[in-house]
Amino acid sequence: MERQKPSKKEFWAYFNRDDDFYMGLTDIQFRTCFHARIHHNLEIQVNHALNTGTKFYPKRIDLMYHWMELWDKKGLSHDLPEYRFAEQMFKMAFDFEKGIVTDLSPFAPKRLTEEEQKAYDRVLYSLRDAHVFSDRPVCDEDLDTIVDAALWAANGGNLQPLRFMIIHEAAAPGLFPESTAKNAPVHLVVVYDTEARHALAAMGGRDSVPEEGMLAHRNSPLDGGSALMNIELAAAACGLSFSRQVMTEETARGLKERFGLSDMIHPLYYVELGYSDEPALDLPRPAVRDSVWAVI
Repeated sequence: MERQKPSKKEFWAYFNRDDDFYMGLTDIQFRTCFHARIHHNLEIQVNHALNTGTKFYPKRIDLMYHWMELWDKKGLSHDLPEYRFAEQMFKMAFDFEKGIVTDLSPFAPKRLTEEEQKAYDRVLYSLRDAHVFSDRPVCDEDLDTIVDAALWAANGGNLQPLRFMIIHEAAAPGLFPESTAKNAPVHLVVVYDTEARHALAAMGGRDSVPEEGMLAHRNSPLDGGSALMNIELAAAACGLSFSRQVMTEETARGLKERFGLSDMIHPLYYVELGYSDEPALDLPRPAVRDSVWAVI
């Protein structure tokens, strides 16, 4: 199929900014803009086409392909997740144009088997905060599993704005004096990075957005809460106990100073992780129908 490559004027009329703007972004900012455009202007269209048979906007693929060219001009690795995802989207799009439809059925939600449901219930209904931890160390493999689970949490725009700090109490004692849990060996800090949101704002023509506005964006507490839920589930699956803690302004400021965090990096929450020698029953929850106020 002969392609009609859009002109630079057509391309940048569609995307607000020119090559010079994107070449001037940091790598993180560029990767954010790249992913946002691939997501909104290719991924959504590809999935819609594969599920409905609807054709693409005629120049959609070529408009997006220019981003691949910009990626190479930035000198970024093809092994980075944004590029690998874009490659997959382009392959699916090119195949669709040739009449080859990618089978998406393996990715459809499926009900758990009876055994899977038992394991899920065991993890879900065991969640409760610990108050006292033992001195048993937590292995690095379990910590990696927990952070990986947090990375898969839902986040607004799929911007992946969360970063994490794994702080062992033995290596840096006294950084969390207000913690209500005793003897926690590991503090897992959930950090919000606003650099991606600033890049998207600039891409849309808003070059000056207050940092407090970025941090107060409605997605930030949702992103952090989703990560916390995944952290707790993963910790329980690893046989670990946890305790959610409120991040005070004083502690957040101390972490920023201790680790030299930029003004765009904000510690949001932290979770105490370890083993507890004091298992306890939890309060029974209300019945479902006692908690549902409306069914229409």
